[in-house]
Amino acid sequence: MILEYSISYQDWVYLMPLVQANLNHSPVQSLAGKAPIVVFTGLPCPSPTSRLFVPGYDPINVDTSTNSIDESMRALRISIEKMHQEVTDQRGKRTLLNKKRAEGHQMVNFTIGDYVLRSRVDVKKQNKLLVTWMGPYVVTKRNTHSFTVKHLFTGKESNAHASRLKFFAEGDLEMTEELREHVSAQGVILKVEAIRKHRWNPDMRDFELLIGWEGLEPIEDSWEPMKVMHEDIEVLVGSYVGNAKDKELTEHYNWLKA
Repeated sequence: MILEYSISYQDWVYLMPLVQANLNHSPVQSLAGKAPIVVFTGLPCPSPTSRLFVPGYDPINVDTSTNSIDESMRALRISIEKMHQEVTDQRGKRTLLNKKRAEGHQMVNFTIGDYVLRSRVDVKKQNKLLVTWMGPYVVTKRNTHSFTVKHLFTGKESNAHASRLKFFAEGDLEMTEELREHVSAQGVILKVEAIRKHRWNPDMRDFELLIGWEGLEPIEDSWEPMKVMHEDIEVLVGSYVGNAKDKELTEHYNWLKA
């Protein structure tokens, strides 16, 4: 207030009664939205003091509106909540990475800002995958099981699994190296993006689910046993069965749950 109203710091004593009066006449959350003066006296709350008298100065009108304060507090709360969420997410990712390292999983080493190439699987020829490295991309976000990358020319963002990314280097793009890197990522963790469809496998006496993996191309979707998927992603399988409205699939699912 001294700076706002250009008052000498030696006159701070004249501000105290005004501050105290406004505190006593302002509603507070801890008193159920009532002012202290109302709670202690039971009388209606008068208007907060809005005029300041300091010797040697003309009377000063004081803005007692809380609109700007409320807006600032709201922005502060949002900022703090966002910061806490980022800290929580980072802690969770660090815990997961430490767990993977302890279990011997292959660790990825991409960070935000790295320039990478992304592999695209187009078609299958003679039982082999046709792999094309696209890019360059820049890593914009680290997810739990994948990375968000942005194409430098189109600006389009997409998710890609770590096994489908490589550091961008013009002298290291021979096809033999590409294929070797494409199949070298073993023991990595994949996240289910969606269940596409299902079919009955008489040899296994179990349904198979066509699983779409986050960060991989649709052509890399794979048929997985329903029993295994039910153990790993029970909620997602249950949701798919409910939406499929297939009587035999539902009966088999209920048998797995029993």
